[in-house]
Amino acid sequence: MTASRSRRSYWAAVISVVIFSLPAVSWAWGGRVHRWVNEKAFQHLPMEMAGFERWSRIIAAHASDADARKATDPLEGPRHWIDIDNYPEFYAGSLSHDLDSLRAQHSHHLDVYGNGVVPWTIAGVTESLSVVMAGGEWSQAVLLAADLGHYVADCHQPLHTTANYDGQLTGHDGVHLRYEIHMVERYLAQLRPDSSLAVYIEDPLEHIFATIPGTWMYVDSILNADRQARKRSPTYSAEYYRIMWEKTGPFTIGQLGQSARVLADLWYTAWVDAGQPEFPPPAEVEVIANLEPGPETFDLVTVQGVVTMGSGVLDDQRMKVYIQDQSGRGILLFDHRLQEGISRGDLVRVEGMAQDYHGLKEIIGPSVTVLERGHPSPSPQVLSTGEAKDSRWDNTLISVRGKVVFALEDESWTRLHLDDGSGAVVVLVRSETGIDLDSVREGDVLTVSGVGAYLMEEGSRAIMPGYDDQVLRDEVVGEAKRKDSKFQGAPYSH
Repeated sequence: MTASRSRRSYWAAVISVVIFSLPAVSWAWGGRVHRWVNEKAFQHLPMEMAGFERWSRIIAAHASDADARKATDPLEGPRHWIDIDNYPEFYAGSLSHDLDSLRAQHSHHLDVYGNGVVPWTIAGVTESLSVVMAGGEWSQAVLLAADLGHYVADCHQPLHTTANYDGQLTGHDGVHLRYEIHMVERYLAQLRPDSSLAVYIEDPLEHIFATIPGTWMYVDSILNADRQARKRSPTYSAEYYRIMWEKTGPFTIGQLGQSARVLADLWYTAWVDAGQPEFPPPAEVEVIANLEPGPETFDLVTVQGVVTMGSGVLDDQRMKVYIQDQSGRGILLFDHRLQEGISRGDLVRVEGMAQDYHGLKEIIGPSVTVLERGHPSPSPQVLSTGEAKDSRWDNTLISVRGKVVFALEDESWTRLHLDDGSGAVVVLVRSETGIDLDSVREGDVLTVSGVGAYLMEEGSRAIMPGYDDQVLRDEVVGEAKRKDSKFQGAPYSH
C-alpha cells in the first residue's frame, strides 16, 4: 500500500479547513446518531490501532462540532451534502469527480459549491487527518477524526444527496427532520454495526463517490413512506413514526452501519498513510488551576483529583461529574452519555479534551480511571453569599450560610436565594439529587455546600448541592409560620 497520495486541488484544500468550535446539538441525523456512528466505528478498527480507542469518548462527544460551525462559518453548510441529482451527468454515470472541472462546466447555471461538496470534504479531511497524525498533533487528530465521522454519516443520509432534501418539491415538506431525527432517535436501540474489520482505501474520493448512488436510491423510498404514514397519521403521531420505521428502518440501519464501517476505513487509511505512527501515552498530570483552555482551542490533558459530585447526581441522563485537586480548584467532566460508577470521594485520573465553554473549564469526553475509593473529600471553601457569586469558584466545592429570602419550586429543580447580608446567591437543587427540602421555608437559615455553577440563561452564578448532607438547616422558625410560608413571596431583589 502506498503511503502517499497525489496532491488535492485547491478546492479540496479549502474544504478541508476545519474551524474548531464548541459542541452543540446538531440537525443532520441528530446528535445521538452522529455519536453512535463515531462510537461504533471503533469496533471495526484492527488491533494495531487499539491505542486510538482510548479517545473514543472524546471523538463521540465532538461528533457534532461540524454542525455547530454552521452558525459562524458560511462555507460550512455545503460540506454536509451534495445535491447529486442537479447534475445531469449523474444519471448517465459520467459525472466528473474533479471539483474544478465541475465548476468550469456548470458555474454559469449552478453554484457548484453551494450544491454541496461533501465527497471532497471527506477526502480532504482524511488527508488532513493523515498529516496531523504523521506530525504527532494528536489533539487536532482527535477533532479531525470526529469531524470526519460527521461528514461520512451525512453522506450516507439519502436526503443529503438530493435537491429535494426536505420534500419541498413534492409536497413532503418537513420530511428531513421527521426522518433523520424524530424517527431515527425513536428507534436508535435497533441500530446494529456489522463485525467487519477496517480496510485500506486507495482513493477516498472515488470510494465515497461510489457509495452515493446506493444512498441516493433511497430518496423515493423515504418520500413514499412519508406519504403512506401521513395518510394513517396526518398529525405525525407515534403511529406515523412506526409506519415510517417499518418502511425505511431496514435500509436506514444499513446506511448507518455502513457509515461506521466507512469511517473506520478512512481512519485506518489516514493512519497507514501517516506511516502508522505509535499512539502517545497519556499526557503528564496537570494542575487544574493551571489549565487555561481557550474558547476555540482544544487540548488533550490529564488531570487527577477527588470526585466532589458523582455520576448521576446532578444529571441522570448525561455525565456531569466534578472533581477537585490539591490546587483547591475544580473542573467539570462532561459527556453526552452517563458514565456510571463514579462516586463522591473517588480519587480519579482523567484524560480528555479541555475546553473553555462560555468561560467555564470543562473536560469533554473524559476517560476516567478510579485509583482509590473512599478518599477523603476536599473541604469546601467557606464564603460569604456575596463572595460565592465570583466566577473563580466555578466548578469548585464551596459553602455558604445565609437566610432563605426567596424560594421557588419547579418539577425539575428548587431555587433558593440565600443572603447573609453581603448579597444573595442562588442555590439550585436539582430533583435528580433527591435532596429533601420539604421542611425548608423562607426565613430559615441554611448552611449549603455544593459546586459553584454558572447559569447561562440568566448570566448569574449559583451553588449546586448534590447530597442531603450538603443542605443543613441551622434555625427553625415557628411551625405556624412555616406552614403558611413555604416557597411564597415576591422575587428577592439583589
